[in-house]
Amino acid sequence: MQKRFDGEFNALTVQGSAYENHQRFTPLGGNGKPLWEFKEADHRLYCHRHPVGEYLEIVLFNGWVKDKAGKTEREAREVARAKNLLEEFLFEFPGGNI
Repeated sequence: MQKRFDGEFNALTVQGSAYENHQRFTPLGGNGKPLWEFKEADHRLYCHRHPVGEYLEIVLFNGWVKDKAGKTEREAREVARAKNLLEEFLFEFPGGNI
């Protein structure tokens, strides 16, 4: 799985906070805010994106494999799980700084 996401992670390390790819690294909308999502085919990784100057801190929370197109119940559960992990993270690290 790491090889699938290597391109995205490498681009992030090179470009830092200027990195944008709205098809493979995108903010979630609606109930998913303020999470971000890495996409690689049917695989998803949810994370917290925290710009620090020209650098970018990324905290990965959870991932899963999407079965079919469109929104599903499982997707809603995985987003809720990631949001709970984000709340725990922000409780431990107020402001999102690691």
